[in-house]
Amino acid sequence: MRSRALLFAAILLLPFILLSFSASNTNVVKDVFKQTNQFRRSKGLNQLVMLDQLNAIARKHSENMARGRVAFGHQGFYQREALEKKKIKGVSTFGENVAYGPTSGKQVVLMWEKSPGHRRNLLGPFKYIGIGIAKDKQGRIYYTQVFAG
Repeated sequence: MRSRALLFAAILLLPFILLSFSASNTNVVKDVFKQTNQFRRSKGLNQLVMLDQLNAIARKHSENMARGRVAFGHQGFYQREALEKKKIKGVSTFGENVAYGPTSGKQVVLMWEKSPGHRRNLLGPFKYIGIGIAKDKQGRIYYTQVFAG
């Protein structure tokens, strides 16, 4: 009887747990976006515009890395680039940053700023950005930024 009550309580709480994780994800994504644009502004560059289509591409890659479907890294980049080209007409430059571990947007953007390749993407000739995050079973956050210009 006790296990049934626990199961019932877990089922009732699941939507609240999922909503909490979703709200937390949204806040981290907003923070990454804010920190990225602050860094670009500090270098005299235009702010990027966030696009839902690019967020979906970035989120899918983060989910795939967090679930172990692909190794951490840029595996499948050219497929994501082709998807971006289909979704956004008239763009010709693309970039991607990935990371895992940091627990805030500020931390991950600072980490990317210190890495020459990631920094190049942060400061690249882009107009649009998509940001996606996902957590693995241990709670580590996987980040993906995709850029288009």
